[in-house]
Amino acid sequence: MSNAAEIGTTLGLIKLKKNKIEEAETHFTESFEFYKEFKFNLQAATNALELAKLSLLKNSLQKALSWSQVGIQLNKSINNSIIKKDLAFVLADIYIQLGEHEKANNFNEIGYKIKDSLSQIQIAETIKEIEGKYQTEQRDEEIKSLKAENELAQQQKKNQRNLLVAGLGFTTLAGIFLFLLFRNRQKTNKKLKELDTAKSNFFANISHEFRTPLTLILNPIDAAIADPSLSDNKREQFIVAKRNSDRLLSLVNQLLDLSKIDAGQLKLHIQKGNIQNIISGLAESFKYSAEQHNISYKLNIEKRKEESWFDKDALEKIVVNLLSNAMKYTPKDGDITFNSVIENNTLLLRVKNTGVGFTKSELENIFMRFYQTDAQNEGTGIGLALVKELVELHKGTINVDSESKEWVCFSVSLPIDENSFKDEEFINATANITLSYKVPLMEESEVIDDEFEASHKPILLIVEDNNDVRSLLKQNFESDYNILTAENGQIGIDLAIERVPDIIISDIMMPVKDGVFLTKTLKNNELTSHIPIILLTAKAGDKNELEGIEIGADDYLTKPFSSKILKAKVSNLIAIRHKLQSRYSQEIVLTPKDIAVTNLEEQFLNKVQQVLETKLIESSFNVENFSKAVGMSRMQLHRKIKALTGLSASEFVRSQRLKLAAQLLKTSDINISQVGYSVGFNDHSYFAKCFKDTYKCTPTEYAKKHESS
Repeated sequence: MSNAAEIGTTLGLIKLKKNKIEEAETHFTESFEFYKEFKFNLQAATNALELAKLSLLKNSLQKALSWSQVGIQLNKSINNSIIKKDLAFVLADIYIQLGEHEKANNFNEIGYKIKDSLSQIQIAETIKEIEGKYQTEQRDEEIKSLKAENELAQQQKKNQRNLLVAGLGFTTLAGIFLFLLFRNRQKTNKKLKELDTAKSNFFANISHEFRTPLTLILNPIDAAIADPSLSDNKREQFIVAKRNSDRLLSLVNQLLDLSKIDAGQLKLHIQKGNIQNIISGLAESFKYSAEQHNISYKLNIEKRKEESWFDKDALEKIVVNLLSNAMKYTPKDGDITFNSVIENNTLLLRVKNTGVGFTKSELENIFMRFYQTDAQNEGTGIGLALVKELVELHKGTINVDSESKEWVCFSVSLPIDENSFKDEEFINATANITLSYKVPLMEESEVIDDEFEASHKPILLIVEDNNDVRSLLKQNFESDYNILTAENGQIGIDLAIERVPDIIISDIMMPVKDGVFLTKTLKNNELTSHIPIILLTAKAGDKNELEGIEIGADDYLTKPFSSKILKAKVSNLIAIRHKLQSRYSQEIVLTPKDIAVTNLEEQFLNKVQQVLETKLIESSFNVENFSKAVGMSRMQLHRKIKALTGLSASEFVRSQRLKLAAQLLKTSDINISQVGYSVGFNDHSYFAKCFKDTYKCTPTEYAKKHESS
């Protein structure tokens, strides 16, 4: 029982801290009664003190005075100074509020005297404790000091012996360690050289192996393109195949050049010629690509009549790779500036473009082979590595400067005087201005026609940065679908929100915003959360497929993909959505939890339900009001409702009115002629016609049928 009383006191203190006065008073009173009954005067006096404080808080002054007197009486037998002091201060507070200031002063004096007395006692006890502790510590320190002196003398002797042994052992171990380290480094260096050689041989061999099938591919393609009887559609497909075969051949040639540099087989072929004329021809060839992408392309090439000494093939590869890189990563409406000047027998090239920049860590690795700055940007990581190798082979230097996400600038310095090269590096020829290096054409973005009002075909959005793959997908699906296309993830997101397509096919690796970002954004948008998304990627493996599904994609396909399989996947996802539409269009009332596949769809349908509950019965409520109420455009609402229910927005509103009318006919005694008006129809004959079209009977017949059942 005493434990219960202790718990009661503790609970009273807790409730008092939480300002739950009445509950605290109950706990203190119960504990007091127990302690008083069993003569636990100290505990009873403590609870009486707490009850006096609590009564004072409640402004029950007489009750507080009464509890204080009880506490004083109980404390007489135990004479607890702390309780006596606390009761004195409580009584002082009580008499202050009663206006009896003299009594209040007297009790304050008593309280402070007891408090001072307790402080002096505590100080004396503390001093005594410290003195005792100090004397004990002093004796312990003397003993420790004597022991330490003895141990120190013994340890010094032992240390002298150990030091000699340790010195000899350390010298021996150090010698062994250095020997093993030297041997290990020799082996590591040998292995690294063997690995570099094997890697170079591998790339050289595989590059040579690629060239033969590429030659066999390109020749028939060229012959097919030249055939005058070939249809325009087939010719376009062959041109795409040729463009990508040429691109693959260019990559193979770059790998061969790198392997030759590693093997020391790529030599300079220095010849004399007008270097600025050659550079001007190379730079001019990029103007068309810049115009197609609405890029501001500024050329500042110094005109010189004097001839210089240089390797024409290396120069072309350096300029073309730098300008191709700039064109590839400069967005529409961006800027590219190309400068070429000669100072002190040195050619200075500078290529600066906006729209993309590098961090410090990326700049440190930018010329490393196969390095890619960002997983969303496709590329081989070969071009800039080859540029650096060729620049250094040409006795020059290359530097890069960048402002993150703003601009990047490459600066090249090449010596072009005769004295900079060895005799064996010169060839007996004059460099002409005919370009031997094929300048790659940038892909042209197609114009999108997104008006599909007259068509009942599903809308398919294709998001792919590679124009050839985008065109291939469009050709595969345009007979059965209305096609929207986007060249990067951000444009894809904007189009999806604007047009709300029936399905999306998206690449993962793209500039600006990648397919992962697109999927997450659209799946977390109330307007587009229902749209099935198929992701395409060049990365194969279960891990990558799992990642694609985890971010919310409905399906996943690796490149190269089968058009038949992709078509089947698209058809299946569209068919699943149609089945859901068919099922839920038959529901009597709107049930968001049943219709929705995701939480966002449920949220949208809840919003629709709230609007319908308040507005559906208004005859003036139409699709325009509906779209404003849910915060969408008419077209967005139409596409969203259509995707979830298979009905247009106007059909959906009408069907909900008819379903509500059917409920009223079954469950209420309302006059049949008034039912149509009560659910928002302002023409009874039109209501009767719509009702009969839907339920195959008149409202009167429907009411009688359900009345009898």
